[in-house]
Amino acid sequence: MNRSHWVTVIILLISAAIFAFVLDRFAEAAVYYYQDENGKVHITDTPPHKGYKVIVPSSKEQLSINDDQQRIPTPTRPPVSRAAAPGAAVSGTTSSAGAPVPAIEGYSAQEAIYNAQANAAFAAAAVPAANSGKSKKAAKKGGSVSAGDIKSSISRSNFYEVDDTKYSDIIDQYAKLNSLPFNLVRAIVKAESDFNPKCLSHSGAMGLMQLMPGTAKLVGVSAPYDPAQNVMGGTRYFRQMLDQFKNIELALAAYNAGPTTVLKAGKRIPNIKETQNYVKKVLFYYGMFNQNGRPFAESEQNNRLAIIYYRRGEIKKALLEFKKVIKTAPNYAPAYYNMGYIYSQEGEYTKAIDMYKKAIKIDPYLKAAYYNLAITLERRGLLEMAVATWSAYMSYETDSDKIKQAKKYIEELRDYISSNQ
Repeated sequence: MNRSHWVTVIILLISAAIFAFVLDRFAEAAVYYYQDENGKVHITDTPPHKGYKVIVPSSKEQLSINDDQQRIPTPTRPPVSRAAAPGAAVSGTTSSAGAPVPAIEGYSAQEAIYNAQANAAFAAAAVPAANSGKSKKAAKKGGSVSAGDIKSSISRSNFYEVDDTKYSDIIDQYAKLNSLPFNLVRAIVKAESDFNPKCLSHSGAMGLMQLMPGTAKLVGVSAPYDPAQNVMGGTRYFRQMLDQFKNIELALAAYNAGPTTVLKAGKRIPNIKETQNYVKKVLFYYGMFNQNGRPFAESEQNNRLAIIYYRRGEIKKALLEFKKVIKTAPNYAPAYYNMGYIYSQEGEYTKAIDMYKKAIKIDPYLKAAYYNLAITLERRGLLEMAVATWSAYMSYETDSDKIKQAKKYIEELRDYISSNQ
């Protein structure tokens, strides 16, 4: 081997070592470089000026459906008594603090007490869940990955496990009480929390219908994470907005941004991206629920069964079960989303892209599908398509922090593309 070959080999080895150091040093952030007038190269994840160029875009992990929703600290769940007959109402139950727990159809006494404990836990210490980023970084520095690590990773896989039938009785009860269409209330719950009763937004909105503390107090809700109390309060408040504005779209805008904001906008939907997206989102789900006619109860059962198979490591069985769901309910977006997630995790990016696109076609407000599709396109090397997908994601996102993050991703990718042309 001549001298020029040795020089080339040495340069490649040094470059590989630097690249490995950069990836380990900056972990999840984008990496930028700048060569000054003296020829010195500067590498950082926090560029001090616009002369820096992206050499490694931000590392991103695929979202679960509810990654943008925090959860309240939950006490250890006691064994649930099944002595009560299904559908039996529970009355006269009190929490450990002595507060009465409202009767909830289909709940046992222990279930009711558990819900009261959850609300008490929040009242005592309403703190966001610990940042999982620290554990991820620690794992990266830990070296080898054991079979136990892989099994644990599979068990935490980010699937769509939303159950939109669980609270139907509660929604129906309070929709009727406040003279509201059942599917409209379902659509609000879907848009607000995706049927997650423990949902806590970054702004402090709580529960199924995302009540702010002041609103909860206004409508007589003392336990916002109790599904029945939350829906009672949410429907009561929405009824007030509908009575005030006499229009569903304006009532939805007021529910999201507050009635004063709608009044200041001249009784029009305010020029606020989050509120405009919210109104469109609720109306979309309202129409979708009306069209479907009934909840996807059987499809959700099969969807959960497929997820169980995957978490056991039975990937082929999981895919077959998801395909069965799609065959019986071709408009059930979660099955397409979940198949996209599996294919992406298995490195079958072309199939994953196809599944995510189908999920989005059915449900254009399925934000996690846009997010994961953009990441999958990046992994596939389709960067221009990834930029377009991040842009689409922003048009449906209602969280200003998430929109800001997506804009950053787009800027990084465009910078990276221009630097490598």
